Amino acid sequence: MKRNWTLQTLLLLLLPMGMYAQHVVSGTITGDGEVLIGANLLVAGTSTGTVTDIDGTYTLETRSAQDTLLVSYTGFAPQKIPIAGRSRIDIELLEQTNLLNEVVVVGYGVQRKDDLTGAVTVVESEKIRSIPTQSLGQALQGKVSGLQITAGSGEPGADAIFRIRGTGTFRDANPLFVVDGMIVNDISFVNPQDVANVSVLKDASATAIYGARGANGVVIVTTKKGGTSEGGTVQVNSYVGQQSVIRKVALANATEYATLVNELSVNEGRTAPYADPSSFGVGTDWQDVIFRTANTQNHQVSFIGGNERNTYNVSTNFYQQDGIIRGSDFSRLSLRLNNEYKIKPYLKIGNNVGLIYNDRNLGPGVLLSALRSAPTIPVFNEDGSYGNVGDVSSTANVEASIALNDNRARDYRAVGNLFMDVTLFKNFTFRSNVGMDFGFNTNKSFVPVFFVSPIQQNQINRLSVGYSRSRNWLWENTVSYNRAWDNIRMDAVVGVTMQDNFGEFLNASRQNFIDENPTFHYLNAGEQGTDATSNGVFGDWGLLSYLGRANFTFLDRFLLTVTGRVDGSSRFGDNYRYGFFPSFALGWNVTNEDFMKSQNVIDRLKLRASWGQTGNDRIGDFDYTSLVALGQNTVFGTNEDLNVGATVLQLANPNLRWEATTQTDIGMEIGVLNNRLQGEVDYYNRISSDILFAVPIPAYLGANAPSQNVAKIRNSGVDVQINWRDAVSKRFSYNAGGMISFIDNEVLRVSGDGSDLFGGDLGFGGVLGTNSREGLPVGAYYGYQAIGVFQNAEDLAKFPSLPNQRPGDLIFADTDGDGVITPDDRTMIGKPTPDVIYGFNVGANFAGFDVTVDFIGQAGYEVVNAKRASRFGLYNFEASYLDRWNGEGTSNTEPRITTAGVNYDNFSTRFIESGDFLRLRTVQVGYTLPASVLSKMHLSKMRFYLSGTNVQTWQQYSGYMPEIYNGSVFDVGIDRGVYPLAKTWLGGVEVSF
Repeated sequence: MKRNWTLQTLLLLLLPMGMYAQHVVSGTITGDGEVLIGANLLVAGTSTGTVTDIDGTYTLETRSAQDTLLVSYTGFAPQKIPIAGRSRIDIELLEQTNLLNEVVVVGYGVQRKDDLTGAVTVVESEKIRSIPTQSLGQALQGKVSGLQITAGSGEPGADAIFRIRGTGTFRDANPLFVVDGMIVNDISFVNPQDVANVSVLKDASATAIYGARGANGVVIVTTKKGGTSEGGTVQVNSYVGQQSVIRKVALANATEYATLVNELSVNEGRTAPYADPSSFGVGTDWQDVIFRTANTQNHQVSFIGGNERNTYNVSTNFYQQDGIIRGSDFSRLSLRLNNEYKIKPYLKIGNNVGLIYNDRNLGPGVLLSALRSAPTIPVFNEDGSYGNVGDVSSTANVEASIALNDNRARDYRAVGNLFMDVTLFKNFTFRSNVGMDFGFNTNKSFVPVFFVSPIQQNQINRLSVGYSRSRNWLWENTVSYNRAWDNIRMDAVVGVTMQDNFGEFLNASRQNFIDENPTFHYLNAGEQGTDATSNGVFGDWGLLSYLGRANFTFLDRFLLTVTGRVDGSSRFGDNYRYGFFPSFALGWNVTNEDFMKSQNVIDRLKLRASWGQTGNDRIGDFDYTSLVALGQNTVFGTNEDLNVGATVLQLANPNLRWEATTQTDIGMEIGVLNNRLQGEVDYYNRISSDILFAVPIPAYLGANAPSQNVAKIRNSGVDVQINWRDAVSKRFSYNAGGMISFIDNEVLRVSGDGSDLFGGDLGFGGVLGTNSREGLPVGAYYGYQAIGVFQNAEDLAKFPSLPNQRPGDLIFADTDGDGVITPDDRTMIGKPTPDVIYGFNVGANFAGFDVTVDFIGQAGYEVVNAKRASRFGLYNFEASYLDRWNGEGTSNTEPRITTAGVNYDNFSTRFIESGDFLRLRTVQVGYTLPASVLSKMHLSKMRFYLSGTNVQTWQQYSGYMPEIYNGSVFDVGIDRGVYPLAKTWLGGVEVSF
């Protein structure tokens, strides 16, 4: 009987457990590719839970198959995972730094992502290294909303052009670059494989800490630091590959060329020169003459290690790239030394130093000649001499130009900083940072005696040598304060900074060298008396600044940021030397509100808004004062002696003021589905006022115009960034992401006499193709609307025409309706700023294999095909000329063939083409050997990969590429023969041990 009572008691005790133990779930928890021991699991709404064992596995009994698991592990983001009836759930946790508590590098410090009120996008190293390139800028293409990166040129060693949220100035519109705390003018020297992360600061809340230089946005680059592994780690990354031109321009072959030249000659009243055009056949493809399949290689070795007191990261890199145009190449050798030393518990010192050597063979600039050269002429004549292209198409023989070219440049640069951190009192840290950027550049060019044709010859040899040096130092002293109370967190920084920049150049040349052997390529070997020298300054300015910022977090929900900076610049006169730049920002972490805890849809939601003012000091160093040149140019006395005199080169403007940018930003950050899907959306309105420009003045004043504050520009738009990351199982994970930015750029006002701000020389007759007047975008294309082709005499009588027009010429729209075609009929016919920039990527990892695919694109803008606009001889014809008008009804878009006249002298939509494109930027496939194999090889990692860059471009533009930048905001998008981008295929290996 007693046994029965015991049995009944046990059944009664187990009954409640049986009622709730209705489902068992098991699996493995991993993070960063490793099993996690001791990870916590809890059934939501209960105290039931467990931890993973030594193999990272777990088994847990739950009340229901529809319960939710709460998973957490130190250093990783917690996850909420619905069981959804599953009995096995393998879980991969994401590192905490990728989500809410991500530490973001901002100006003069770091902040938790969750406490950040500014519009800041961070790109980590794994996304940068997925694109094998020497240009960090090109590696960032399509990865940051609001950041437009233009390749600009495919020339070896060329850097990218940055625009953050549009163009807000008529001068230098590049953002400010900061590398490990050193403020520099570019990041072309940075090896992408040395980069830990890049922070792009876009709104005034984030950039106001840089005051007078933050108007165009800020790009902060942080290079890799040492580790705390006592044994140290060696990393090797090496790849080799080949490059080729993405596409060629469609041109007429020799038969088509001869046919068109015959027709052109008749149209211009001359006899057709070719009796039988078909006898030439296909002829010479001059593009094939200059283009080649070019090799590229990259080799990097890094040494990383340290302990709790000292850390180091030493890396060396060699990169070499042959140009796809023969005669051009680039190589770079760099060394990076990043060290930190903890001298005392309260004292740390360190350095981040990069030493860079570049060697560049400057090509002879043969691209435009290759496009213009007559295909009827051979590269070489039967006797071995160069084909005389000049007599036919007034161009140089490109084969001779390449063979005769001798122009090389070498650059030496040291960039870095030394810093000291001192813990003064509790919560207070003092940092002193000394940065430097020293550059020394040389170039040497020798032109031998040669004769190829009457227009391609040189009768006296000449050597030109150039030297330049630059010195840029920065000294910053800041005090930071960090403290947390029960319901308040605060961090603040105040400081004073000084920066000074100086650059000088010296150029010299001599002629008539007795021997052209390279051993005589020194100035002393040239003829005395043929000297020519020049020496001057290309940079001389200084800046003194005071800065402060305070960030507050209240109740883990409400955020406040207040920033201010005072800058004093030598580039402005006494009247306006100093400027003050403030910003304010608010944020609300909605997720932490009590009413959000009852829902399981939104894991993260933050709203933020900011307002602030920043400046732009990128003007001439002495624009506020008169510039005077001294020289022997004045005659005095009865003997008419030549005396030293002075000439005013530029008039003064002592009231020159800062360019000021006022920006408002409203943003939202959200995470759903256990933070696997995250997004950011920002609306911004950016007004740049007091824009500086040298408005033209009457020529009789005999000097250049002074800069004046004449204009106001607005940039507004929406930035969207979305990322998805998920681990389906221990062996398979995938990710996807994208960004899209909408931009609206408009000149709001141009005061004074400069209502029309023309630019963009099209290369014929002094015609300027852009206008930045009020109501237009910056650098808008300005010309006539070509609405058809005159087919006959009736059309000439029906439509307004210009003098001497005839059937076959373009019909221009009479936009003002006065019945005649005048310059007043010109209007905006295109713009260089895209309405939309976008990029998206996908990636996956499965059983050691990884795949990455990147796309980039732009839409809503145009390109000027200036290659077609300038014709001073019988140049070859682009394929579009084959559809020309040669009789009534034959064409209503392409006019009759001529070398000059109204169809060329008047800039029109005939030369405007769509710039929209979508590019498959990168495809990469890799395989990482498993740990079981690596252990036998005494390696910690070995990965092999194949990669393709610029694999395919879908574009409407008939030229090489639609991304064109010519150094000025008034000159963007005008294609006069840009060095094309290369398609690259390569294979590489990554090894760590």
